Amino acid sequence: EADGFLFFVMPFVKGESLRQRLDRDHQLPVAEAVRIVSDIAEALTHAHRNGVVHRDIKPANILMHEGRPLIADFGIALAVGSAGGSRLTQTGLSVGTPFYMSPEQATGDQVLGPASDIFALGCMLYELLVGEPPYSGVNTQAILGKIISGAHVSATERRPTIPPNVDAAIRK
Repeated sequence: EADGFLFFVMPFVKGESLRQRLDRDHQLPVAEAVRIVSDIAEALTHAHRNGVVHRDIKPANILMHEGRPLIADFGIALAVGSAGGSRLTQTGLSVGTPFYMSPEQATGDQVLGPASDIFALGCMLYELLVGEPPYSGVNTQAILGKIISGAHVSATERRPTIPPNVDAAIRK
């Protein structure tokens, strides 16, 4: 607080987001993608243990700082159990980025938990390895429809060098 003005301070991250990296390189090497996602999963475990669900895990919200991922933009994060009122936007739409929304987020479910972040993390790993999200469509409704139906092509079918155990982890 300074002169009655509240503010939040974050470290300056010298680097790029995973979105910028994907835009440049299209795909990441398997070992690197798995390492990055494992580090993010560890950070999410800490957030979830402390009652925070991010709700918008995506490559643009992962900043690479000295080779390590940093989760950014907790703008729509939710403190589980302590948020009052509706968890939807005023228009009644779910909050988040369609490509990475969990089925419960896509349907506007009022109860979102750590599983929503883990689902988004799996979608992000798929994109890091394949070069595009597992669910795509001509508009938001088409994307959300595919997420709800669970229809996507396996990562190994799209990139045969992805080990079966990594593909199984993504599907899980």
